[in-house]
Amino acid sequence: MAGSSETLNQTFNAFRELQNRWKEIGAVPQGYVKDLWDTYHLHVENFYNFVKINKELRDLDLRKNYEAKIKLAEEAEALLLDLSPVSSFHKLQKLHEQWREIGPVANEYKEQLWERFKEASSKINKRHQEYFEEIKAEQERNLELKRQLCEQTEELAGAPYAARKEWDAASDKLIEIQKLWKTIGFAPKKDNTKIYERFRAACDYVFEKKREV
Repeated sequence: MAGSSETLNQTFNAFRELQNRWKEIGAVPQGYVKDLWDTYHLHVENFYNFVKINKELRDLDLRKNYEAKIKLAEEAEALLLDLSPVSSFHKLQKLHEQWREIGPVANEYKEQLWERFKEASSKINKRHQEYFEEIKAEQERNLELKRQLCEQTEELAGAPYAARKEWDAASDKLIEIQKLWKTIGFAPKKDNTKIYERFRAACDYVFEKKREV
């Protein structure tokens, strides 16, 4: 019994059952009484020592887990000061992996610790999401600006110029448009190549027509 790996409740129940069975057993030959009782008391003492040790080890383990999770909660809160939403998000994932690997804490601390860790995590996740939503919105704005420049370039390409100086003027305007194009950031990935090819095609047409004049 002293080496049992059962939970303390199960172990205690089994221990009580054995004690009851011991009491129910009748008398034994007198010559064996002392040895039997000495052996019985030795095992009872060993059992209580086992329970005490296990409780102390469990309490120690719970305390170590508590301290480890406190540290992770503090690290998660510190990530809120990280200026990079992407970097802090990836660091947070590692903290969550560590959290899952740590064992339980005492019940009175379990909920409040998780809530503290979760609150910091939610803020970091929200900032990460907002960061990419802003990038997406900015890329959509860039796409619209590039569409406008494409339209302006296509108007230049489609105008019925007759004289060389008209083509020169169109070419000068196009160079200014190209300079403006370079100041605009990326469009969404699915549109970026397509909008550039549209712009380049219109630019090429203007310069080719100018050379032909």
